[in-house]
Amino acid sequence: MPRKPRKESSTQIYHVIVRGNNRQLLFLNDEDKLFFTNRIFKYSEQLNISIYSYCIMGNHVHILLGRTPKIILSLFVQKLANSYVFYFNRKYECSGHLFQGRFKSEPVESDEYFKTVLRYILQNPQKANIDSFVNYKWNSYCQLVNTDIASKIDRTFVYELFEGISPMKKYLKLNEKHHCMEYETRILPSDEKVSRILSTLLKIDNIHMIKSLTPDQLSKKLIVLRHSNFSLAQISRVTGLSIKILKGY
Repeated sequence: MPRKPRKESSTQIYHVIVRGNNRQLLFLNDEDKLFFTNRIFKYSEQLNISIYSYCIMGNHVHILLGRTPKIILSLFVQKLANSYVFYFNRKYECSGHLFQGRFKSEPVESDEYFKTVLRYILQNPQKANIDSFVNYKWNSYCQLVNTDIASKIDRTFVYELFEGISPMKKYLKLNEKHHCMEYETRILPSDEKVSRILSTLLKIDNIHMIKSLTPDQLSKKLIVLRHSNFSLAQISRVTGLSIKILKGY
């Protein structure tokens, strides 16, 4: 069945979500998140796109962007994803798909909906019980509210929409139910959660350290992995070990 065409925004403003394949972790540490953040601004500058807000979570990313014809939107996300996949696979010595299929997008057609999406994106870590959104390091809140910080966020557009910084801050802190495109949840545990569980079971700080173990150490750890309640496919994604290696012990 052919997929539906992407909805085009008459305002050229979009809310975009890029997701890890099968809820796979996209970012294993702050260095990964910094790389991705820098690439957001690198390619937005190349393509003359305005970035109004972003939030980088463990296995997905939200971006609110504008001055973006539909064809440029796809090119922007393609450049962003390809660059990060190359970085991630080279750094962690793995291969295969990292992002899940086609990215999600929705047009932002009104000022009120722009405000709703902006607040929704920034409040993501708070809604997920990770951290207060005003303190979260990997969203754009601090760049929006603190004019002393150099930023490539298009603050002027946002300030004009809210008619000042104070009204914007007040609005962003409202705790209201959002009705906009969301990152879907599933019953299966996320790679992020499985990574934490397996690290605890194996008594290692980072699950990817398993690749640096000696053969004897690895054989003992793989026995534990095989007796866990997670699928080989998910264990392979999380650890970077091939299913063939996992089945061999």
